[in-house]
Amino acid sequence: MILFSLAVSFFLYWLILQNKKNDPFPKGGVLRLVIAGTVSVLLATILTFPIGGIIMMIRFGVFRDISIWMQAAKEGSEALAALAQETVRNHPPTFFANLINMFFSAGLLEEGLKYLTCRIAVRKEGMIRTWMDCAAVFAVVGITFEMLENVLYGAGSSIVSIIARALAPAHFAFGVVMGYFYGKYLISKQKKYRLLSVAIPVALHTLSNAFAMSMDLGPFFHVLGTVSGISRIVFSLAAVIIVIRWQKNRTLDIPIDR
Repeated sequence: MILFSLAVSFFLYWLILQNKKNDPFPKGGVLRLVIAGTVSVLLATILTFPIGGIIMMIRFGVFRDISIWMQAAKEGSEALAALAQETVRNHPPTFFANLINMFFSAGLLEEGLKYLTCRIAVRKEGMIRTWMDCAAVFAVVGITFEMLENVLYGAGSSIVSIIARALAPAHFAFGVVMGYFYGKYLISKQKKYRLLSVAIPVALHTLSNAFAMSMDLGPFFHVLGTVSGISRIVFSLAAVIIVIRWQKNRTLDIPIDR
């Protein structure tokens, strides 16, 4: 079933790049974008664990009660495990805790890395000539991130989970949004659009993940999580339709003065 996920990713590559047939990226340009997406997903995978661990320790008050934890560590693994179990019981999960966790370990981390690696990749002359190019480059980085993430997390996942992830390529949609507003910033020179190019994907990513992570908190959050999952599919499909319309109507074929 991972092949199904890969097929979706390659379709999205085709969708974005077929518009560049008559005005291709510079030699090696697409490879630079794929490398940017690969680097971003690898860095995100590595950094997720320490960032998540630090957030958890702050939430559980480990730094505030460091002497208690050090004493438990001196007493041995059993004492440390008992303290950890007691701490977890005394700090049940909440939506706010999940929101903070997802903001730092998913929304800000992943969208921030995609933004930074893409900005580095497009520094080559000729990578961005039009507003549509902006949407394309960030989308390619997002597709690469999504594809590799699906491969990494797809191993051992259920068929339903793999299909659901494939049908909701949100990283692609986030990339389209990011590129749209970054292109608007390059055209208008208004810094608020550069901020929005990161802030909107971060907010959408954070909320979506937080709702999904909080489904076990009760019926209300279960409904929100389900709606959020469906919304990711709708959002991704809408991004595909919008890109097709942009290409057909040449809506974003506006030259950028670099």
